[in-house]
Amino acid sequence: MCGRARCSLGREQVLAAAGVGEDRWRDYEKFLPKYNLGPGSRTPIVRRDKKGDAELQTMTWGLVPSWTKKEDKLDFFRMFNARSETVPEKTVFSRLLGSKRCVVLLNGFFEWAQEHKTKQPYYIHFDGDRVMRMAGLYDSWQDAEGNWLTTYTILTTDSSKRLQWLHDRMPVILPDAQAEEAWLQDGVLDSKEYAALCAPYDGDDLQWYPVTTAMSKPDFQGPECCKPLKRQSIANFFKPKKAAQGVIHQLVHDY
Repeated sequence: MCGRARCSLGREQVLAAAGVGEDRWRDYEKFLPKYNLGPGSRTPIVRRDKKGDAELQTMTWGLVPSWTKKEDKLDFFRMFNARSETVPEKTVFSRLLGSKRCVVLLNGFFEWAQEHKTKQPYYIHFDGDRVMRMAGLYDSWQDAEGNWLTTYTILTTDSSKRLQWLHDRMPVILPDAQAEEAWLQDGVLDSKEYAALCAPYDGDDLQWYPVTTAMSKPDFQGPECCKPLKRQSIANFFKPKKAAQGVIHQLVHDY
């Protein structure tokens, strides 16, 4: 599961990660960097154009299929993730596998650990804060006024052994340039290649630490979202409250 992430990348960071010039970023002005984003947010996505060249496009997180009725209310939470194991079996996703694969550029993502009656958020990222690349699928939909909206979903897989304590699912992280190239290349992937690309990432450079529970609210923004909690703060968070103080409040997050 991946329902909250960080994409506070600057323009130059995004361009360098994608390996393209600024003239190759469509809808750049629609990207708003955020430390705490969820479905419905806009982020930079790498895709291939009709000539097969890499380009960036700002897309909205949460897949809206092209066949969605123009009068329907858009629901970005319905398909913000897609289970990689069942993607080839479901038409809504399988039809996109041949020519609408994309790479999602992020700083990292958040996950919650259930402890007693509370949930503690953790920030998962790469050592050195290098850009994280996730496998995605995208589609375009046109509204009643003729405006186009391009949206995407992030593929998920079983959690790696190192992250199973936190959640049983994790996003499909592309480990290197070769994997990214293979994912972006047009054409049908054979089952073995697809399975290899969607394997759980278990590299030692994947790190995590607890962060403030305030970021469980989508409108909480800024560097505090991914600032490591001090050990004493964690201890106080899980310390049982006295009866007079009432019941411990259970945080809810958008999943």
